Amino acid sequence: MTSPPAAPRRGSHRRGPRVASLTRIVQTDELPPGVDALASADGTTIIVRASLDQLSRRRAMREVMASLRRYPRLALYPAVSAEVVRHLLRRITVTVASASHSIQQAAAGAGEHASGLAVAVTAAAGTAAVVTAVAVTASPSPDAGAGAGSPPGRGVAAAAAHAHRRAVVRTLPPTPLHYLGVYERGVPASYAPVRDFSAIVGARPNIALYYSSWYERFRTSFAQQAYHAGATPAVQIEPFRVSMTDIAAGRYDRYLRSYASAVAGYGEPVIIGFAHEPDGTWYPWGAGTVEPATWIRAWRHVVDVFRGQGADNVIWLWTVNSQGPSAGMAAAWWPGPSYVSWIGIDGYFARPRDTFSKVFGPVLSVVSGLGRPVLISETAVGPGTGDQSAGIANLLTGLRRSRLLGLIWFDRNQAGGRYHQNWRLESSPRAAATFRADAGYISS
Repeated sequence: MTSPPAAPRRGSHRRGPRVASLTRIVQTDELPPGVDALASADGTTIIVRASLDQLSRRRAMREVMASLRRYPRLALYPAVSAEVVRHLLRRITVTVASASHSIQQAAAGAGEHASGLAVAVTAAAGTAAVVTAVAVTASPSPDAGAGAGSPPGRGVAAAAAHAHRRAVVRTLPPTPLHYLGVYERGVPASYAPVRDFSAIVGARPNIALYYSSWYERFRTSFAQQAYHAGATPAVQIEPFRVSMTDIAAGRYDRYLRSYASAVAGYGEPVIIGFAHEPDGTWYPWGAGTVEPATWIRAWRHVVDVFRGQGADNVIWLWTVNSQGPSAGMAAAWWPGPSYVSWIGIDGYFARPRDTFSKVFGPVLSVVSGLGRPVLISETAVGPGTGDQSAGIANLLTGLRRSRLLGLIWFDRNQAGGRYHQNWRLESSPRAAATFRADAGYISS
């Protein structure tokens, strides 16, 4: 880490730095995932992601300039050239993601621990704007090259090595009616099915869900595709063929650490659920097979391992089932507010006369007092209701009145049973039209 600047002479008055006027805008896609705009420390140059639409580009530039004006201590040093910034960012993406702090935390130490600063801002659709101070060179000279005295990214690597980890530095806003998600066949191998769903419903999903088997690695490529499409990846990790007791005891920590490190390296928000629907009896980690106390120990252990690896970008989704005789016992599986970011509820309109209040009402009354925002994390309306269109209208009306975060539509054809119907909106033009007409307020 570079030396701190010299202290002002005794008796002198040191005024706060002034941010210069913007003189240059560079449009390029040579920015790491999670950075949509980058400003030089004196505010004269902005690099903005070229592939953003015009509104998003303007928003990103406004955010980064507003941050410089609000926190002028970030502008203590001369500008770093755009060429140097691009050169270094390609090498330090993962380091920056793991070392990022909030703007307030970065500003507090900027004057004492860096000799060249830039400011990066995430302004992607569906994510909270998070500003990060990035040390990009050991020399304050605007003309300093990548090879001037030390290897590229050395200052950032040192900062990462000494960074104090803080919980949840990259997260999502708990805004009601903000999230429209989907699960499609073919993910996470391809993001194309999500785009197809978007075309059907006339809205772009901002959550893309997939299910992950035990020992499966985090799908970074899918996550990056989701990010560039304006969506947050959501993963339900399913611990089939492993013991919840063994998970709680740390016997699978090597796998969990590897997974968590990949998530931390991705850097953007990721929604993760683990051993979902434990209040149901159909999974080997659920009621009748595993005791709630054992399940809770496993959940907490997984969260602790991820936090230990610096994966503070995870939104932990505690997911329960809303239907069946055990749904009213959901609170028995509650791991505590410090281990949960959002509450997820899975429930389907499968029978005639199913309504929002019948499907979700009982479990909502149980979880509403737990102090966490609620997302309908898996739902659909099937042909078994007799009128999919009416069921969709009722579902969306109930969602709107309850002011939940939103919903994730399970868009799969599951032939063979009451809860294994053809849930695909593409199979019913009338149902798709109702969804398209009534879901416009979600993800807006």
